[in-house]
Amino acid sequence: MTRHVLVRADGNGRIGLGHIMRTLSVADELKRTGAYVTFLCRALPTWAETQVRERGFGLLELKCAEKAAQEEDAAETVKALEEAGADTVLLDHYGLTEVWTNHVRTNARPFIVAFDDLAADARDVDILIDSGPGRRALDYEHLIPPDALCLPGPEYAPLRPEFAMVRAGQSRTQQGPCQVAISLGGVDPTNATSICLDALDTWADVEATVILSSAAPHLDTVRERVASMGVQTRLLLDRTDMANVLKDMDIVIGAGGTSALERCALGLPSVLVLLADNQKYNAANLVKAGAAALAPEISASAINDTLGALVQDTDLRANMGRAAASLCDGRGAPRVAAAMLAAQSGITLRPVSMDDMSLIYGWQCEPGTRRFSRNPNVPELEEHKSWFAKRLPKVTQDPFYIVMSGNEACGFVRLDSGSAQDAWEVSIVIGQSGQSRGLGRTALGLLRLMHPERKIEAVVHSENKASQRLFESAGYRRMAADRFVSDGWQEIVERQRHDN
Repeated sequence: MTRHVLVRADGNGRIGLGHIMRTLSVADELKRTGAYVTFLCRALPTWAETQVRERGFGLLELKCAEKAAQEEDAAETVKALEEAGADTVLLDHYGLTEVWTNHVRTNARPFIVAFDDLAADARDVDILIDSGPGRRALDYEHLIPPDALCLPGPEYAPLRPEFAMVRAGQSRTQQGPCQVAISLGGVDPTNATSICLDALDTWADVEATVILSSAAPHLDTVRERVASMGVQTRLLLDRTDMANVLKDMDIVIGAGGTSALERCALGLPSVLVLLADNQKYNAANLVKAGAAALAPEISASAINDTLGALVQDTDLRANMGRAAASLCDGRGAPRVAAAMLAAQSGITLRPVSMDDMSLIYGWQCEPGTRRFSRNPNVPELEEHKSWFAKRLPKVTQDPFYIVMSGNEACGFVRLDSGSAQDAWEVSIVIGQSGQSRGLGRTALGLLRLMHPERKIEAVVHSENKASQRLFESAGYRRMAADRFVSDGWQEIVERQRHDN
């Protein structure tokens, strides 16, 4: 199972920071299950390096040249895997294909998970993720091994949690100037931002917001153009709360990659500006779905023409926003992390049913199961039946799962509404036949990923050292001698915002 993940991705002023940002989203979710994560990258811009380090991840610098052969890059990756003791590779790099994965697989034998957007190159992987709209597993049928898992479509878009949290589902309709954001990636290497500003400067009833990172190579030029704008314009740098920035926008001019799916999650209409050929597929499918409009070229006149109807027609914006929201719910990162855990361990969680009543009672009756419970006494069968009949209808609010190892039922895990309105208390029991197999830690990780927005608490008797070690290994923070907590998305986003 996933204990230590090595992320192989790059980001700079030429290729942008998208590969770093989407792997960070998955890494954040894996960390919350107790996994360790180390990034292996060529030198990153300061802002991106800070993002990696402040999240508590290791960072190793790849020494081989950018144009080095894939074998050389793979050899350095194998060395990093060995030094870190990593068992998993998360790859996000267009230039590393089958030659690279074959070398890494042969020499280190890790579990390999890869992002792709092109469906053009073969890779020897265990899991392939392409979150592009319109993608199907069939697109990768001859590019990955027959037993590899393909996760296609926006359901698996690895967005930061704030996008799901502030998801609006429709466009803003209040009065006042049309709010337009320009967000063309952290670095915008071609300075398309200035061209977009030229287009917006022709509108009297628009207010503009430009979003960039301090690593953008044309930042000084953009600053000068912002200062000369005839319409009210602001420049925001290095924002880590992008969803909060975008939520009050009416339209976003943006690229066609993962950031387009961020806007979909917020229910925002987009004017797409294609910055690279690999964005064409996404853009075409977003337009087909009614979620975006595509500027035919990067020119002020083309952007102006594409923007025109959206600026003037609030109903068109609302319809486009609803179409966008229907494509992506913003929960792809925990889905990817959960797929990684399940595929490596063979462990899954299935919803409990009335047929499981006797099975659960049998685990409760096993010697030692209730030793450290609040009530250590084994309930009578009729008492258990009554409790189970009352508990089962609550599974929508308070989830209850059977822990499966392959086809074998090995225990249960559930969440119960706690004394605090914003927290759920977790209970887990692994039957004797499933113990000492790592099932408990993986089950807690899967539970965390299936309900990432929830704050989960565990009350563990101070003498129950095995369970205390279990929760610590599963990424829970000790809050007291007998209390452990795994924060929900809200606490994590607020903490990161404060740290930044």
